[in-house]
Amino acid sequence: MKIHNTYFRHANIKFASLLLVTAVSFSSLNTAFATSRKSQAQDAKKTAESNLNSVNNSINNITTKQQQLQKEINALDADLVELLVNMDILSDELAEKRLEIEQANKDLKAAQKTETEQYERMKKRIRYMYESGDDTLLEALLGATSMSDFLNRVNYCTAVYDYDREQLEVYKQTKQEVIDLKAQLLNEQSEMEEMQDNYKLQEADLKEMVAQKESTMDDFASQLSQAKILATQYKETIQQQNQIIRDEEEKERIAAEEAARAAAAAERAAREAAAAEQAAREEEARRRAAAQAQQQQQQAAANTAGGTSGSGSTPGSGGTSSSGGSSAGSSSGSGSTPAVSPSGATGSDVINYATQFIGNPYVWGGTSLTNGADCSGFVMSVYAHFGYSLPHSSAAMAGCGRGVSYSEAQPGDLICYSGHVALYMGGGRIVGAQSSRTGITTQNATYRTIIAVRRIIN
Repeated sequence: MKIHNTYFRHANIKFASLLLVTAVSFSSLNTAFATSRKSQAQDAKKTAESNLNSVNNSINNITTKQQQLQKEINALDADLVELLVNMDILSDELAEKRLEIEQANKDLKAAQKTETEQYERMKKRIRYMYESGDDTLLEALLGATSMSDFLNRVNYCTAVYDYDREQLEVYKQTKQEVIDLKAQLLNEQSEMEEMQDNYKLQEADLKEMVAQKESTMDDFASQLSQAKILATQYKETIQQQNQIIRDEEEKERIAAEEAARAAAAAERAAREAAAAEQAAREEEARRRAAAQAQQQQQQAAANTAGGTSGSGSTPGSGGTSSSGGSSAGSSSGSGSTPAVSPSGATGSDVINYATQFIGNPYVWGGTSLTNGADCSGFVMSVYAHFGYSLPHSSAAMAGCGRGVSYSEAQPGDLICYSGHVALYMGGGRIVGAQSSRTGITTQNATYRTIIAVRRIIN
């Protein structure tokens, strides 16, 4: 029976092989008789498809570049809008600063007038005393009715003199304070005007970049239009050649179907023969596995009968290694400490580091603490030294870290203004890249309207 099955399987395989050879030979014969017209059409189609693929790749590349360019234009437009908003805010703050300067001028004139009036009154009293001579003063003192009256008159004369001097000093001090305030306001006005000029330069640069990119976008549109025209032409060529190929292939279809049916029959026969052979192998494997299992059971029974005297020791009884594995597992699961600042730095460390660069230049768009940085580039580079990654944008920095009030501000906190950012030093002072005129410097934190205070460390 086994020999008969083997013979049957081999016969089926040979029959399947014969069917495959017949089908392939029939297909090859039809291919050999293909017309030259079909071959030419296939070559023309192949060329047109290659050209179409090249044009489609160009279209995809141009479209991708257009999309990327549009994103860049949108980003520039957003920057331009933000810049214009900051310019409006700065213009309002500059107007307020001019009003403060105007008020300081008025206060200075008032202080000067008061000083002059007090000085004139004091001169009149001195002139009167000088012209009247010591006799008048002596008569006033000798006219006292008692010692107490005499002392009161002496004290009065002294008090008048001291009052004149004190008032004069007060008005001089007031005048000097107003002069200092005016100088500070003028300096802040100058810085804000320079910042306004920088904004205008940035506006011009942004508008120029937008214009250049829009011009490039127009070029892409022209290239895309030409590429689409070529793609349409190549598609028409491919359709024409496809029609020719379909006409020729229709003649071959019937013969190809017959060959396919023969090949399918041969493949089914081969699969059936292979399945029968696989079933026989699996049956043989099961038989051998059953015999091996029976032999192992008999051997186990013999070992059990002859090994009762050594039952006090069993294989694998060593518990030390498993204990050691448990210990290793428990140690690997220990918890980690909470994350702290990347370098363990404090806000004071940030300020101590930042103040090293006072006097270095301001460069719009720069990030170098030595060769030049703008306001956000300075803050970003200072914090990068301590392992923090901040954006190169004053507007984005207003959303970093944790917000606190100005009354809670600590050294190292970010003081955010409209279109500007600096580092809080403490004591109402900030350090930052202010303008191209002053470079990296310090000044009062409240010289402009504060829109946010952000804490980065802890």
